[in-house]
Amino acid sequence: MRQICDWCGNEGNDAITVGIAHANSGPGRNLYACPPCKTAHRLLPLDQHPAESFGFPRFDYAATAAH
Repeated sequence: MRQICDWCGNEGNDAITVGIAHANSGPGRNLYACPPCKTAHRLLPLDQHPAESFGFPRFDYAATAAH
């Protein structure tokens, strides 16, 4: 299914779920990122979030850590 990237607005089949947009009344929705935006913004896929996560987008800071 084609999804729209919530960061750049491009539509494609390769967007991945990176979080959940919560709503006060009614259901929320999934947040999607295309591969370039996922890399540029260091977004973690939703299935890699910790179990106690509320679904807000998470960022991979380990990828930029100095060793």
